Amino acid sequence: MAITFLHTRLIDRGALLAADCLRVADGRITAIGGPDLAQPGDEVVHGGTLLPGLIDAHVHLVPGATRLAATYGVTTLIDQFSKPDLIAAERAAGADFRTSSIGATAPGGHPTLAYAPFPYVSGPADAKQFVADRVAEGADHLKLIYDDGSGAAMNIPTLDDPTIRALAEAAHAHNLKVVAHVSTAAGAVKVVECGADVLAHAPSDLMTPAQVEAIAQAGAAVIATLDITDGFAPAGGGGLPLMGEVELMARLPARWRRVLDKQSRRWMPPEAPDNTIARANTLALHRAGVPVLAGTDAPNPGLVFGASLHRELWHLVQAGLTPAEAIVAATAGPAEVFGLADRGRLAVGARADLLLVDGDPLADITATQQIRRTWVSGEIAVPASDEIELAGIRFIGETTDRIITALKEMWPGFPAPEDVYREDGELLGHVVPMTGGWLPITVFGAALGPVTDRDTAVETLEDKGLSSLGETWWARTDGDWQEATIIEAQPDRVRLRWKDPMLDQPPAGQWYPLTDLDLELR
Repeated sequence: MAITFLHTRLIDRGALLAADCLRVADGRITAIGGPDLAQPGDEVVHGGTLLPGLIDAHVHLVPGATRLAATYGVTTLIDQFSKPDLIAAERAAGADFRTSSIGATAPGGHPTLAYAPFPYVSGPADAKQFVADRVAEGADHLKLIYDDGSGAAMNIPTLDDPTIRALAEAAHAHNLKVVAHVSTAAGAVKVVECGADVLAHAPSDLMTPAQVEAIAQAGAAVIATLDITDGFAPAGGGGLPLMGEVELMARLPARWRRVLDKQSRRWMPPEAPDNTIARANTLALHRAGVPVLAGTDAPNPGLVFGASLHRELWHLVQAGLTPAEAIVAATAGPAEVFGLADRGRLAVGARADLLLVDGDPLADITATQQIRRTWVSGEIAVPASDEIELAGIRFIGETTDRIITALKEMWPGFPAPEDVYREDGELLGHVVPMTGGWLPITVFGAALGPVTDRDTAVETLEDKGLSSLGETWWARTDGDWQEATIIEAQPDRVRLRWKDPMLDQPPAGQWYPLTDLDLELR
């Protein structure tokens, strides 16, 4: 299919092109110029602002991630740690992304809680074989982890200097870039001195001018991931930041909205972390000439593939980059650092990965959220199938459960949901720890009352945990709220009957998986 964009703002490398027309054919940009480049039979698109498809330089794959991201104009994901079976399945499904495959970490090191079992690196002697194995899995770059957990009040094993050097040498022998997970300023300097090419995060402690200069002199780049703080509710309460972005939420599938809602009801520290220092480090590195790349670290809590990269652009501008520089950080910047020669640009011959928005993101970066349409290789981006979307959500749930279980074993006092049983052993529901107290929820995950102290939450479940099943509930799938009665409830689904007699339904009601249903008592 051929497409001609007429009288459209064209942004390349963060600058407005003089031409205002662009033609696409056979999945590539074939011409940029005036209206005479249109040909008979072309689909014609008028107006708006056209950008190259955005690139998220830091994600961790789940099934369907690339499809969801593309609906937000994020047409390339750069995966920074996933296991080979998931990578192979996504590539077999036609997904186009770049990956490190398994990252190099010490035995028991980060991110063991989320991904174990996987191969570790015990010392320099393991480096060549570890890198060769990643290359055999189709890795496009190497990820390594230098993190002793001190930034999160943990004490975990990490790689030593000789091992980092050996890994970097082995990766470079295969022409692979080395991306290093590190959280401190001193650690950032150490890993680039050992051969790392890219920092996976902006350091969380304030960098000195000498440290900034060391990163710049080494020729390294940094993936800012400032939006990590979007995983926490702002001071004063309320939902997670992404939930307040009307344009982005309007495009979010209902199942993913339910994921965000559930994440907003998890335990969070009394004082949410902020990214003030990370922002300052990002700006200092940028001013020193270090390429700053946009990355989200999705699917960490509060972060959604595609949607969160638009939040990351906003964070970069809040840090002090201009909108033009933020756009480069999500287009030409990561394309150049990771060797993606065919994308990240509006240039003749480039892949037709495109994002069309209303408004002018060079004047207001939030205009990238005003998405009109997106294309991948010249084809309209379409969401993942129901089956793949559900697989992605299950993947996140299983990973989260695994992490929480491990944390509870490490710290018996770690705040986690607790089951509440009747005297005869029947499960009444759960009390969920939150920043302001405890939330009583039913066996099927619906809130039974406000956040309160633990004893009161338990009493609420003892009083209403089972009797609530006989009450009238408000429910919705993807449409409007309707009154319903719950006939039967299980941990992952409920059978309900709608009270509206005009609604078509079986006499005994219908089963609905909780991924496809919202429930409220009021």
